[in-house]
Amino acid sequence: MPIENSIPQPRPVTTVRLDGGRLCLDFVNTIHDRYAVPAEDYIADPERFIEWCRRAGAIRPGENIAAPAGAGPRAALMRKLRPLRDHLHALLAARIDGVVPADEAVQGVDRWLHRAWANQVLGADGRMHWRSDARGVLLPLQRIALDALDMLNGPSVAQLRRCDNTATCGWLFFDTSKNQRRRWCAMETCGTEFKMGRYRRS
Repeated sequence: MPIENSIPQPRPVTTVRLDGGRLCLDFVNTIHDRYAVPAEDYIADPERFIEWCRRAGAIRPGENIAAPAGAGPRAALMRKLRPLRDHLHALLAARIDGVVPADEAVQGVDRWLHRAWANQVLGADGRMHWRSDARGVLLPLQRIALDALDMLNGPSVAQLRRCDNTATCGWLFFDTSKNQRRRWCAMETCGTEFKMGRYRRS
């Protein structure tokens, strides 16, 4: 009797939740659940990454950016994507915890910021514009790094939170609730799971 494949099929990118409230937070949240075994990577290949970028706004309407062809370029993209995601998570989590981030995380994000600045020019309209030769598959990662810098340098960085489901979730989010007391990445997921667990224990 054949053994059924127990590896779950990846969920469609169209169903991936965008609960972070910022582009950079939705990017670090593409690991689900970060502390679960095994964790699910929503953007585990270049095609899923491109699809997610279009959905999350890292690729803008009208921008013709596609997944690279060929094993070498595809692997190179993933080797750049994954460390940036890990470094951003470490940097943002350190800010939440009020601790000094690891040098590796700071330097890793800093390299992307310098890349992003080098790929922009000041236009006659007084605004920064991406150079035509920079509009490739790495452009979304540069936008993500710049969004993180904008958030970290702004007064609203105090609204940066971690989901209270620290057993498995680990998602980060920007708290825009009225009373600034949001606990969960989403009430429909981690919040409901917590309430059901509390009900079963009572």
